[in-house]
Amino acid sequence: MRGMSGIGNRNGDGGNDDLLTAALLEILGKDESASQIGPGETGRPDFASTSVGGGSPDAFSDSSVSNVFYSESAGDNEVHCRSCGAVCPRNNKYCGFCAAYLGNYTSRRTFAPVEVRSIDMDVALISINEDSSDGVRIPLKFTETVLGRSGDSRFPTDAFLSPRHVRLLVEDMNLYIEDLDSLNGTFLRTRGEVRLSPGDCFLAGRQLLRFERFEQVVSNKARFVDGTRYIGSPPSGGDFKLVQIGIGNITQNVYCLSEGGAVFGRETGDIVFNKDRFMSGRHAQIYPREDGHYYLLDLNSSNGTWTKLVRKTKLFHGDLIFLGQQLFRIESPDIM
Repeated sequence: MRGMSGIGNRNGDGGNDDLLTAALLEILGKDESASQIGPGETGRPDFASTSVGGGSPDAFSDSSVSNVFYSESAGDNEVHCRSCGAVCPRNNKYCGFCAAYLGNYTSRRTFAPVEVRSIDMDVALISINEDSSDGVRIPLKFTETVLGRSGDSRFPTDAFLSPRHVRLLVEDMNLYIEDLDSLNGTFLRTRGEVRLSPGDCFLAGRQLLRFERFEQVVSNKARFVDGTRYIGSPPSGGDFKLVQIGIGNITQNVYCLSEGGAVFGRETGDIVFNKDRFMSGRHAQIYPREDGHYYLLDLNSSNGTWTKLVRKTKLFHGDLIFLGQQLFRIESPDIM
């Protein structure tokens, strides 16, 4: 097996990460014959354009998705479905045309403008090739760098990237990452346990999973209006579930979580994905803590567990981020 240059297992078990790049790139169906895409531009030519608008227009202008519904304009109380482009009422949880989960995408976010200026720091993105070797080094020279098909660092042929997909911000010797409401999201490899909130998504092996709360719980003693009791499978005992997400944001499977959470992997656990060769035998765990919240913890898996970013997040030297078909490592001795 080939080694993973520069991509060690965070948890210190010396695990073999030789399938990491292939696994992540294969999740979105990348053609194995496709060549590594390098950035077309790393500078920032236009200092007048320093603010980032709402993410929705960027996502909806993505030429990789076309649908007749795009011809319709969304009103003040409407949004476009990011799966099929249909116009839906803003308070809908699911699209009425394709049944895709709308969730957090029903809000049109705005992003605080940034004063773009040069920085005197050694901080860079290192792209990782499909053979696990280090690729292009992209130095970050300004307080804001936007990545995407048409960002400051451009990957014009990566159809899984939104035009303005994510931005990297340097503030007071710290580096932050913020997804710009991209269509497919930005993922960060986990460090230790991660607190989950309903709607949070994460990658494990080739599985894209979403943590959700059951919207209603029916008592096993509930009766119909005529007094007849309902029949059904016994409840799982918990209030949460994992939803397996397919292409187009469709729901493929739903896994009920008990009050104690669940262990999942390829071979053993409460939830088993026995055909996923990129998932470790015992990959990760979801469990409750005394604070009333549930947490996600990678169990020293070979390929790691990756959380989808929903807020501005601080980055550290050695962090791994995944967006579109691009896998990067953060490299900087200067960030705090």
